[in-house]
Amino acid sequence: MKAIFERKPSDFDLRSFEVSKTLRLPAEVFEAVLENSQREYAFIQENIEHMHCDSSGVYHCLLLTGEGRNDGLLVESEGYGYCRYASYVPNISGLIAPVSRLKDLLRTRWENLHLLLKDVEVQPATIVELDEHTLTDAGKAAWADVLDAEVVRIYNGYYGLQMELDKVKPSRLEEFSVMLAGYCPVSDYEKWVTQESDTLSQSLEMK
Repeated sequence: MKAIFERKPSDFDLRSFEVSKTLRLPAEVFEAVLENSQREYAFIQENIEHMHCDSSGVYHCLLLTGEGRNDGLLVESEGYGYCRYASYVPNISGLIAPVSRLKDLLRTRWENLHLLLKDVEVQPATIVELDEHTLTDAGKAAWADVLDAEVVRIYNGYYGLQMELDKVKPSRLEEFSVMLAGYCPVSDYEKWVTQESDTLSQSLEMK
């Protein structure tokens, strides 16, 4: 185990912080950052917008960690491409929230749901009905990238019930909505979407 020890510390200046984004780097890259935190790194430069100190004095940080590692480094670069302010975290498990994906939320039946993308200005993909039985196994395989989209938040917005997603292509989200509305080849629709007769059979089997 390793820890940072200050010689004759006079004060521990504790700061409030929030993790804006987590970057899991190759283990050797993360080790290089720990050994030379004052070097410029492209991945820090590319994520400057996620780091700042707000008016309340809260540090909004990147959390850097390495593949196969459980330690990390909180970084607030203050607009620079290196670790201008940093704090080593021996165990990051308490800082990483589990990521919910669209498929994880389908145990609930969603009606008139509007899917939007984080930081992308597009018309929402409107879904009339969606739950874990909407798609067949073939449908779940064909649309796995959409079902694996990360759920950022769910809220009542301009369009009604809105779900903001990330890590999925805008075109695929639109195609998913269009497909569920029946605007696709009949053979594809019947292959991907559970038909009423199939739903009835599933219900009878569960009784």
